[in-house]
Amino acid sequence: MSTHTTQLDHVILLVPYKDLHTPPPWITSNFTLSPGGIHADAKTENRLILFADGTYLELIAFIDDDPAKRKGHWWDKPFGIVDFALTTPKDRTFDLAGLRERLKHSGSGVGYAEPVAGGRRREDGLEVQWEVTFPVGAERGEVPFWCHDVTARERRVAITEGSTKHPCRAVGMSRVTVEVDPGSVERVGSALAAITGGSRRDPDGYAVGNPISAEGQSVDSWVGLRPLDQGGVGHRLRVTLRLPREAKGGHDAIKEHVGDVPAKVRAETSTPWSLGEYAA
Repeated sequence: MSTHTTQLDHVILLVPYKDLHTPPPWITSNFTLSPGGIHADAKTENRLILFADGTYLELIAFIDDDPAKRKGHWWDKPFGIVDFALTTPKDRTFDLAGLRERLKHSGSGVGYAEPVAGGRRREDGLEVQWEVTFPVGAERGEVPFWCHDVTARERRVAITEGSTKHPCRAVGMSRVTVEVDPGSVERVGSALAAITGGSRRDPDGYAVGNPISAEGQSVDSWVGLRPLDQGGVGHRLRVTLRLPREAKGGHDAIKEHVGDVPAKVRAETSTPWSLGEYAA
């Protein structure tokens, strides 16, 4: 099992409300969608793309695309990949005080607020509860937020053999890449090193674990950091999917659009996976 004290939990893809209920072909031809529900604030609704490594891509939309529901919300952003979350292994306690201390010494100016309760009702009526811990001193999506379950994780992330079999053959998310303007690379890099416990010298980025690992081996995911292309402003997130090694060649980027924004998701071959090797 992974020895990482941080794990990749999920990535958030903001979509138009109609795409949540009538997904476009680029979603249905590549992924199996699992039910989600309406969040406790009654502003957003989601569906999930679950992966065999325990991570998931959350398709989230503001109900009826209502501007009043968007206003002041954490994810009042253009459509596309807007944020990502880490979590803590089940057998460990989230050390918020220690995290804050590491960030204080990083000189990044990034910190974390107190946890906030969240939840949603599943389509089968079950209540799902969690706590989210959001960053301060950084734009949302520059650094991750944290998601920790109050009810059983299996209630929020209902992994089954059928739910994790996708036409594109993805078994997980191997990388979340944060792209920032060149002047922010040093600051964001210092924060990510403190958050993940990784080294800024690692060319692959900052290693994190996954909620479910292959029996007898640990497969890392990565949080990458790179400067935006010349002329870019703000920041941008990209996701790289993991394919089983026997998948020939991999896939080109899924160059489709979410609203008016390109949703670029790449896939690459990696370690072979068998669902039978996993335990929830």
